[in-house]
Amino acid sequence: MLIKCKRVTRSVLALKLYTIAYRFNIGAAIKLTIKQLLQIKLPLVLYTNLKSLYKYLVKLGTTQEKRLIIDIICLCQLYERREITEVKWINGNSNPTDLITKSKVSTALKKLINTNYLEL
Repeated sequence: MLIKCKRVTRSVLALKLYTIAYRFNIGAAIKLTIKQLLQIKLPLVLYTNLKSLYKYLVKLGTTQEKRLIIDIICLCQLYERREITEVKWINGNSNPTDLITKSKVSTALKKLINTNYLEL
């Protein structure tokens, strides 16, 4: 899902962090709705293709960019409290959405189309 970030960003890390925080909010709302309606527990897994963001969230690192510190700390706390079940990094070779942003042909997208199966 592509979204328009209304904040001015000066780095890829900031853009990805704002996007993942926005997507977490949507996912948490959907998860809560399904939990209340169907009485089942669902895991909430976040995926990112930015290795540095993955390291910040999983290894509890921090950045020097003051605007991003609060968002990183909030997501880390959600991960520690298990509201986020897992954070996964998508390798560039396994990312089918690279075709949208890069000119090279994505082997992951070809595999997804041919086999209807995606390995992350």
